[in-house]
Amino acid sequence: MSNVTSIVGAQWGDEGKGRIVDYLAVNSDLVIRFQGGDNAGHTVINDKGKFALHIIPSGIFNPNTMNIVGAGTVVNFNTMATELEAITAKGVAVDNLFVDVRAHLIMPYHCDLDGAQEQNKSEKMKIGTTKRGIGPCYSDKATRSGIRAADLLDMDRLRNRIEMALPQKNRELSYFGLKEYTVDELMALCTKWKDQFGHKIIDTLPVVRQAYEEGRKILLEGQLGVMRDLDWGIYPYTTSSSPTSGGAGVGSGLGPRRIDEVIGVTKVYSSSVGGGPFMSELFGEEAERLRSIGGEYGATTGRPRRCGWFDAVATEFSCWINDFTGLALTKLDILDTFETIKICTAYRVNGEIINYLPETALQEIAEPIYEEYDGWMCDTSKARTWEDLPKNAQMFCSRISELVGAPIKFISVGPERDQIIIM
Repeated sequence: MSNVTSIVGAQWGDEGKGRIVDYLAVNSDLVIRFQGGDNAGHTVINDKGKFALHIIPSGIFNPNTMNIVGAGTVVNFNTMATELEAITAKGVAVDNLFVDVRAHLIMPYHCDLDGAQEQNKSEKMKIGTTKRGIGPCYSDKATRSGIRAADLLDMDRLRNRIEMALPQKNRELSYFGLKEYTVDELMALCTKWKDQFGHKIIDTLPVVRQAYEEGRKILLEGQLGVMRDLDWGIYPYTTSSSPTSGGAGVGSGLGPRRIDEVIGVTKVYSSSVGGGPFMSELFGEEAERLRSIGGEYGATTGRPRRCGWFDAVATEFSCWINDFTGLALTKLDILDTFETIKICTAYRVNGEIINYLPETALQEIAEPIYEEYDGWMCDTSKARTWEDLPKNAQMFCSRISELVGAPIKFISVGPERDQIIIM
């Protein structure tokens, strides 16, 4: 592993990033969550149990790893408290968790407004937000009216920030017929957060710089996938931050040339939660079979994920945007019982065949063009080397690598920490 490795979702999210981060964190000194909030979960299975992490970095289970919730994130401390409680109940120490002073805080009105705004949209225009307040919090960040973790450490400044922001927020709440807030009740909530987490709020940049200069191992963890990126994703059905390798540099405080490796994590099929185009989507019995075998339900919401065949066009686009140095293929074992397997290699748009990802409106009408492969029809979950895989599985993985344009570094054949092939 290089000194700085960024783990990026190469699809629409839910690719199994937490599982790869958990594996690599064993040999990492720092794990930095660089963007997003608690609107997406990373499922991690290890000797302590099964955990759905939403805001806490996936390196939390290694006591020798410092875990940082970085400047590019938005933090709901109520969610963090609940997660920490579940983790400590399994005997995991959490002294190694810190939040950067620059991270923005998700306030109660953000969650209220998120739900109301989504509810107010027509069915066709619903984004599929988790209603966790992520978008409204990032909106306040962009308009310079947000509350940051640092503000909890200076109560006078905090009160001034809340007094400045609250009149507009209450007007918006009133418009939707929702409960309005007082400065005092928000101050009381923030005082509780300060008591719980004040000792974990630090300026992480000196720590990160020192670790980098000493050549220590740093792992950058993103949330969601490139197809949900605010600039390059399926706008407006996106998240409100950048889950790309570029976003990793911004959200962690590491310049782009300091990132040595970018690992794109991708399932060997496709899945998506939320609205927007999804070109290789399956429906009916075939989709339900893939969803059922793959356990494709959101770690945060429990919503059934939309499922489809591997989309090589979208993933090659992700490779270009992120400059992947390697791929981590996950859930190969889920395809063990499929007699035939497909890969989307091009789209038909208005009668024209294209092999690049167009913008959202054209994705809405794009029809997938597939290559079809014979399945391997045997159990791959016990494979630990490339040679252990059946020939048809090797051919399938190699074709994905060829189409995407990056070498395979890892192949996951199950949820347990040791069910991974290192190439």
